[in-house]
Amino acid sequence: MNILATGDFHLRTTTPENRTDTSFFETQLDKVEQILQIAIKNNCKYVLQPGDFTDGPRPSFELIEKYVSLFKKYDVGNTIKILHVFGQHDMYYRSKERTATKLFNFLEYLKEINGLYEIAKDIHLYGASWGDEIPKIEDTDAFNILLIHKTVANKPLWNGHNDFLQSDKLFKNNPYDIIINGDYHLSTSYEYKNQIIYNCGCIVRKTIAEASHTPHVLLITINDEDLTYTLKKVELIYKASDEVFKPEALSREVNVKNAKLQEFISNIKNNEISNSLNFRKNLETMMESLEEPVKQILLKELEIINE
Repeated sequence: MNILATGDFHLRTTTPENRTDTSFFETQLDKVEQILQIAIKNNCKYVLQPGDFTDGPRPSFELIEKYVSLFKKYDVGNTIKILHVFGQHDMYYRSKERTATKLFNFLEYLKEINGLYEIAKDIHLYGASWGDEIPKIEDTDAFNILLIHKTVANKPLWNGHNDFLQSDKLFKNNPYDIIINGDYHLSTSYEYKNQIIYNCGCIVRKTIAEASHTPHVLLITINDEDLTYTLKKVELIYKASDEVFKPEALSREVNVKNAKLQEFISNIKNNEISNSLNFRKNLETMMESLEEPVKQILLKELEIINE
């Protein structure tokens, strides 16, 4: 059996600050169509999407209309099933209700995985959305896959980073054969004996912090007889960074500063703090240790993001 794993989609209609696409919206639409084509080419009935399907809980009707048309074209929900969990960007103040991702579930273009889902008799998928506890494996003799929206790392990925799952503890406490995670936008993988944790990263690069990232999906092939598996990285068609990002943002001197700045902002927005009603207060607390010029730059960038 072949299964296709992806990363965060972050579907949106607006163009991020440093992208130069004529239409970032169409660029994303093309990437999603590529994923569906790869699934068909490799006889994948199931596509695993680890959360943050949309960039915000209530995007425009234009976005919903376009993706409904695309999913109809590829018979998504029947020929191809997109199995997913909710990321924090999919939720409206921690609620899944009255969101675009919930609507796509209602229309049966998406299928939320909450607990156990039998892909086949001996191939089981478990899901945990952002903020949910990881479910316990019910049948240890089956081939077990976990789909989660949570950053997994073996150490903090930036100064002050503590909102992540420690890879070695995740392996020890959750003996899944494969764990597919999202949330972090750069691809990561960790292995322990016959287990693997894999994050494809974002399917489209939004910020220059992701400029070096290679958009791709992961083809999982499971032998139905002995339940052994192989993994194959399949790159999406994408343009070089200097073709889609502003030149000044990619310059050596500016790139280092902006990349760290954009990553900091992205981490704040992806963190639970961004869903707090006291976001501004919490942000100011986090910024207390920063120098004043840096604080002003951050506040300016956040104003741009909130527009």
